[in-house]
Amino acid sequence: MKWIKESVKDLKTYPTPRKPMEVKLDSNEGKNICLLDVCESTFLQDLRINLYPDGQSCLLREELGKYLGLPAANIVAGNGSSEMIDLIMKAFVEKGDKVLSVFPSFSMYGVFAKIYSAELVSVESRLDFSLDVNAVIRKAKESAPKAVFLCNPNNPTGYLLEKEEVEAIAQATDALLVLDEAYMEFACGSLAQDVTAYENLIVLRTMSKAFGLAGLRLGYLASNEGIVEAVNRVRPPYNLNALTQYLGVKALREKEKMFAYVEEVKEEREYLFCGLKRLGINAYPSDANFIFFECHVPNLSKKLEERGVSIRSFSGDLENYYRVTAGNRGENLKFLMSMEEILEDSPR
Repeated sequence: MKWIKESVKDLKTYPTPRKPMEVKLDSNEGKNICLLDVCESTFLQDLRINLYPDGQSCLLREELGKYLGLPAANIVAGNGSSEMIDLIMKAFVEKGDKVLSVFPSFSMYGVFAKIYSAELVSVESRLDFSLDVNAVIRKAKESAPKAVFLCNPNNPTGYLLEKEEVEAIAQATDALLVLDEAYMEFACGSLAQDVTAYENLIVLRTMSKAFGLAGLRLGYLASNEGIVEAVNRVRPPYNLNALTQYLGVKALREKEKMFAYVEEVKEEREYLFCGLKRLGINAYPSDANFIFFECHVPNLSKKLEERGVSIRSFSGDLENYYRVTAGNRGENLKFLMSMEEILEDSPR
């Protein structure tokens, strides 16, 4: 197509497989535990869907502020963390700028950098997929990026940087530090409450994981008021629909259910990790809602799908690595039993 931008010509569409599976453990979704009682008669009476939604998401940002311990003025809400990444790029990253991240990590950092004609600079994780903070700081000083993107806990490895390590990076660079805490509810050490203490810190959060609301596409960022004001300059008007705002507020007011669910996920995460280890699989400790593991059985994903189980597989430099979401006990048992069957039938 002659009109397409040079920077996006060789981009691949982000994979979103929708093949029905009995046990779906491929996308790190959570369970809907906050909105089980919502039906049409509940919300349609409260919503005037013939009118545009609140363009500032005021009530939602107030609830998010209570949740994070921040004023609403320090928060921007939108359609998932992906829109927040897009808005950050729009507001701050120009053609030819460098964007620093680590490998492996969330692929969309690189995708958005390419869309905005920026250069992605990567820092390789160690062989055990831990991250050398000093290497990140050195690379930031060498390459002088406009922004540094860190996912903490990291996707897809589940590795968690300690709060002090992230603070060291924030203090050592003049770049924007975009800290993606999509999975932080399953860990500890958030910097969300500390954003006003830094000139260059942005924290991304989502309600797709711990709150189990991936279908609502509700994400948000927290930062100082200067950065928030700049992001709002490029945010589309009425970017977040009324239904998502309404249900987001309702879920936040039911957050105690989410906290209980997070404890269940932690138990199931340990169950999955130990189960894979018992099978002789090289699994990595995780602080997220999934387990990252290595397995050299040919066509593992296909063999699992034949048994009604879907997980996430990787390619390229991560060939033979997989990520499985911590489901409920029945789903996790089905996955582990399927893995055992496959391993018994495959040469090791």
